[in-house]
Amino acid sequence: MTDVQTFTETLFVTQSRSMAYNSGAFISQGQACLIDPGPHPEDTERLIVFVATQRALISNVVLTHSHWDHVLGPERMRPELIVTTAAYREAVRQDSDRILGAIARWEAQCGYTRERPFSIPQPDETFDEAIELQLGKLDLKLIRIPGHAADQLAIYEPRSGALWAADTLSDIEIPFVSDSLMAYEASLAKLAKLAIRALVPGHGSPTRDQQEIDSRLHADRAYLAELRERVSAAVAAGQSAEEAVAACADMRFREPEENAGPHRLNVESAYIELGGSADPQQIGWR
Repeated sequence: MTDVQTFTETLFVTQSRSMAYNSGAFISQGQACLIDPGPHPEDTERLIVFVATQRALISNVVLTHSHWDHVLGPERMRPELIVTTAAYREAVRQDSDRILGAIARWEAQCGYTRERPFSIPQPDETFDEAIELQLGKLDLKLIRIPGHAADQLAIYEPRSGALWAADTLSDIEIPFVSDSLMAYEASLAKLAKLAIRALVPGHGSPTRDQQEIDSRLHADRAYLAELRERVSAAVAAGQSAEEAVAACADMRFREPEENAGPHRLNVESAYIELGGSADPQQIGWR
């Protein structure tokens, strides 16, 4: 997917040439809300041009979380309003060096050069757990869903049942538990209560197939439950982090070759979160 595709009557999606990364826009009555524009300059430009062809103006930009690949777009436009969770500010404060370092490495790999240093975008509006964003005739529900990132949010549009799931519910990634296992489980339980009829993950294939939507939600919840059960047993038995990794080696999950590394990081981070003794600077996602 390179062009902007009509996903629902009011939601439009485009996929980058890198990382199967999705960005998009809700558009209603001449107003547009952009979601995670980027990461390549042409990704953002494609959305801007498309919005113009729809005779709409960009009212706001929603950044689903502060990971490096999700914050590159706003510098390429002049949005009226950047919206994030309140936790975004603290995440950026704590991880600014990591974010900037990852962007510098990626841009070097892509051959991009800069006239001025990148500045991490700062929000104009934030919320704690949930907020409704009025966009034309739409009431977009922004819901904080920590687990992958402490500051992550999802966007739900009730009329169409469209869910922009940020970095959850992918068909190519397992849950990347780089924030908290318990929070991730709670977030998926929250999403499971929604009537989801159209799903866009941050990375991977958007879908309107109800069976596929239900399957992703079930598979990711089952994976996290098994991860918690196995790692808890390892901690209770006084096993080491390496032994916990071994105890989880035969777990089944999607795209096992590509996701073997993230799975190990999930086990290590869960081991620490569930009471195991290990240095978080040496193992796990951090």
